[in-house]
Amino acid sequence: MRLPSCLFAAALALLLAACNTKNPNGMPGETAAPASVQALPATAPKPDSAAARTENAVMPTDTSVAGAWLLLEGALRGHDAQVLNQLIDPEFGLWILEQPGALPLVTRVVEAGAFRRADQNRLLFSLDKQLMTCPQLQVLKQLPAADCALQTKQNAGFAQQGCFSGPATAFRALDFWPSATVKGATAAQGKAAQGRTVRSVLQTRTGFRFHFAKSAGAGGRWRLIFMDLRQPCSA
Repeated sequence: MRLPSCLFAAALALLLAACNTKNPNGMPGETAAPASVQALPATAPKPDSAAARTENAVMPTDTSVAGAWLLLEGALRGHDAQVLNQLIDPEFGLWILEQPGALPLVTRVVEAGAFRRADQNRLLFSLDKQLMTCPQLQVLKQLPAADCALQTKQNAGFAQQGCFSGPATAFRALDFWPSATVKGATAAQGKAAQGRTVRSVLQTRTGFRFHFAKSAGAGGRWRLIFMDLRQPCSA
């Protein structure tokens, strides 16, 4: 199902309007075209440990990340690469975490529309057929962990079902890098991006998680940093 066109149009209008304000960590203010993702430097920036310490101060409510999720969901359902690219952080890029076999695969993506998933070489927009339809995100203090004994065809293994938003604390603590294959950048650069994440969105039907960071400064906006497309109870 597609989101109501009025909601997506309103959210898109807010995003494009925000592009006209200057923000050193956001998209350029001179044009409404999507910002290009920069090549990462040879020396990776250090993870922002302050993001974890000031999580509550940075985001007192969940409203803005819910708006970013609305844009992401609409872009995936509408196969809109322009909007999806605008959500990508111009410094850290978008990182997609998959597990096509025994080991994790992490890919830094510059052009979202051209990326193909390890799962049957499908475009990223093939996610539209897997996304849950939820009227709104349910905000939790901590995202639930999967229990594989609860796994069904409609539930990846969670006691609670739905679309949830919560702190990215658990994701920042994951260390999948030693065994991961990394494409498009280095593991050190990926760790730096991982350290920037602040909020996560979980869909329990698939177990997919989407991790966001907020640009620095009072006018900072939410950016999509990681898509974790692993299914928690898959072999």
